[in-house]
Amino acid sequence: MMPIAQIESLASWMVNPWLFIAGAAAIALPILIHLLNKRKFKVVDWAAMDFLLDADKKNRRRIRLENLILLLLRCLAVFLIGLLLARPFIPTSATAGLINAAQFERIVVLDDSLSMQASMGTEPTWSIARKRLTDLTTALSQDKGDNSLTLLVTSQPDQPQFNATHLGADSIDDINATIDKLEPTDGTANLDATLKELEDYLASQPANVNRVVYILSDMRKRDWRESDANPEAPVKVLARLSKLVQGCFVIDVAEDEDRNLTITEIRPEGTLVQGVTSRFDVGVTNHGTSAASEIRVKFSAGDALPLESTIDRLAPGESSSVRFNFTFAADEEADDPSKKTLAPRQVKVELATGQQGADDRLQADSVAYFPARLVRGIPTLIIDGDPSADFGRAESFYLRRALAPMGPVPSGVAADIATENELESITLDKYQVIFLCNVFRLGDKTAENIEKLEKWVAAGGGLVILPGDQIDEQAFADFYYRDGAGLSPVKLEGIKGDETEKTWASLRVENTNHDVLKVFAGQNNPFLDNVKAFRWWGSSVKKEQVGKVVSIAARLSDVEDSPALAEKAFGKGRVLAMSVPADADWSNWPSDPSYLIVMQELVRYMSGDRGDQGLLQVGQPLREPLDLTVHELDASLSGPHERKANVQATAPASGGEASENGASETVWQLEYPETGDQGFYDLKLTRRDGAGEDHVLFAANVDPSEGDLKRVDRSAMEKDLADTNVKIIDAATASSLADVGSQTEIWWYLLWAVVAVLCGEQLLGWFFGWGR
Repeated sequence: MMPIAQIESLASWMVNPWLFIAGAAAIALPILIHLLNKRKFKVVDWAAMDFLLDADKKNRRRIRLENLILLLLRCLAVFLIGLLLARPFIPTSATAGLINAAQFERIVVLDDSLSMQASMGTEPTWSIARKRLTDLTTALSQDKGDNSLTLLVTSQPDQPQFNATHLGADSIDDINATIDKLEPTDGTANLDATLKELEDYLASQPANVNRVVYILSDMRKRDWRESDANPEAPVKVLARLSKLVQGCFVIDVAEDEDRNLTITEIRPEGTLVQGVTSRFDVGVTNHGTSAASEIRVKFSAGDALPLESTIDRLAPGESSSVRFNFTFAADEEADDPSKKTLAPRQVKVELATGQQGADDRLQADSVAYFPARLVRGIPTLIIDGDPSADFGRAESFYLRRALAPMGPVPSGVAADIATENELESITLDKYQVIFLCNVFRLGDKTAENIEKLEKWVAAGGGLVILPGDQIDEQAFADFYYRDGAGLSPVKLEGIKGDETEKTWASLRVENTNHDVLKVFAGQNNPFLDNVKAFRWWGSSVKKEQVGKVVSIAARLSDVEDSPALAEKAFGKGRVLAMSVPADADWSNWPSDPSYLIVMQELVRYMSGDRGDQGLLQVGQPLREPLDLTVHELDASLSGPHERKANVQATAPASGGEASENGASETVWQLEYPETGDQGFYDLKLTRRDGAGEDHVLFAANVDPSEGDLKRVDRSAMEKDLADTNVKIIDAATASSLADVGSQTEIWWYLLWAVVAVLCGEQLLGWFFGWGR
């Protein structure tokens, strides 16, 4: 069998070398037939044949020569047919002036993703790829063929840098100058989308142009494997694509170096309140196969002095979280009543190591940005179902003072009080948490207001239900519980306890890790003994929902183990129901210090992860709702690298998400289609009341998975592409590919040669036979 090296050599001057080998082997068929026809037969003497044998001896030499000529023509015909099917070609430079040369389009796909910024020794991978590309284009420009260049970058495959641009001595300087100015992006490669775009392009092009594809890639596993980012493995698309071109080459421009550290997230705990200590957790991952040590994490917020923490050691593949406590101080605009919103602050986190550049090869993902959108307090609405002007008698009396106590230290909660009849005129979207305190009904249109409340919770709001003696059990079941499908996690089943307050039930915490109930954690906790409930609402939860839809965080110590605090998720929000009201009629809890702590923690917990608003990933669109009654239609945007843009709001689509969430018709949407670079994006909104501008801050961070520099298994990839004309080569040999595909196929001439040989064989056969 022919060695692989020889087959690869044949592939350098024909498209289908195996068909040529089959044709060459088929030459043996005419020879075999000729030999079979010469088999010896039994000799039978016959006197009449003597005269014929004498004549045959005289013509034998001539007949042998004629048969040999016919045999050679038949062998040549079989050989030419095999060669024709193999589609041979010869370099254009060798046929210049002899055969009319075809056109050749060189299509280059350049990976310009974030990982191309990784340092490989003394220079980044991007510099190596760019240099190898200019070497290739320079070599191609010196070829005598009619070459053109199409250059695609993976960040914008639908926008070629060059589109079939002539590639010759007169244009190479301009082409290479443009290539030298290209810079890598902060986004991902999206190889599958790029190759599909190229596949569609090739399928739509005429076949009279020879095409060769060159893909310059750092061969990262993340880019080439099948995943959520790549629904169809790029290797499969590449295999299909290669059938449409004369040659396809994957040029490996990187090395087997995967040491890298990445900031995977900056996660705040809850809403960021000015003047109140906020907690930030910074996640760091070691993507390399060797340990990293002395990792310094620096946290900077605005003009404040940076905070720093150190991770002593991070094992290969390990992740760690560093916590920073930071208080956003008041600025000069904080006390300005004309300013409805506070100026956002820019938070930046950076990594550094003891062996900088060795443990961390990609610096671009060792920095992360966070848009700290501040509020004066978490906007909270208390619906008082039993209001009273008498001191201490209103249902919301203790709750309001617990959420916003008097004193120099701010609680971080901005609470508004309303009655149930005022709910219809209130815009819920501006609140993050709502308390329903002993609410019998929600205005004159209870059903409509319940539906309005459900949409608000489903969009991410936090609802707390504190039932009291005004609650109608049946109405609560109809409107709030709805057989487990409504807002309430529990079904109310009558008031329990002792009206004389001679007996009571204490609190028993089921989940001491719950964010709201941490104050009750630990043995012999005094808060547990001090809290006494004399009356409470009995309740139940559907068995199939316990532990799945509904969780019980605390119970009472009565004989029925009545749920004291139950919680359920509802859409993007959550609902929490207690068994006692907010006032002091049924328990002594409002007079205990734990009440203030629990209620403030409850607001922070129910407000959700509102601190991550404005956080994007590079490549995602920037969107912001715009109230036309407050702000002008046009806004201006400032981004990284001095990017400037004007953005105009558009009306929400009829029946779209905005309509489903109950958004007002005056609330339009601002959208910037793509955040191409990491960093801060400042959206400036002009107020209609002449009070200046409001700033809305966004931050775009890189995809953390780009920091995984592990390489694809080249041998496995080559095995998957074994039946294609795709070759994977090192970057050092890229310039030697200049002649590949610079070809003139000669199949047309071979076809005529086959016809001529077959016709000649038939004519000679007839002529020789007639002469005999």
